Amino acid sequence: MINSNKTKTDLNRIHSECEQNYRRINRLGFDSRKIDNEQVFSIAEKENLEMHLKVLRVSRYTSVILLNFSQTDIQWLPKIELQMRYYEDAKMLEVIEWCSDRTIPWELSEKKHNQSRDEKWQWNAFLGELLLKATLCRELQTRA
Repeated sequence: MINSNKTKTDLNRIHSECEQNYRRINRLGFDSRKIDNEQVFSIAEKENLEMHLKVLRVSRYTSVILLNFSQTDIQWLPKIELQMRYYEDAKMLEVIEWCSDRTIPWELSEKKHNQSRDEKWQWNAFLGELLLKATLCRELQTRA
């Protein structure tokens, strides 16, 4: 008999991460409700690693934001690009697409493309780490 608990995704865990990401992006001072708004945040000075955020689309309660990296010193780092949906009414920020070639499925079940059960959470947790790092770098720069 298959254990059904192992095949289900923990929605509370995903929602919690998305709610934290909403607070993190707002802490950066990024205006996600203004179309074509673009800001650059330093992630690591030594490696010239910058995170670019740009608002692609805005509707009544949601926005679509593009996040990508600009770096010159780290040759082994592949291009990282995330699309996120900013939910103003639900106060959530969710990764909806990464690296331009994979879309996160709305249906939270395991897919044929070798996705793990918690892949949706993993990408949102990755986004959370990036936003937290940008916040910490920004706080250090404003103190100096």
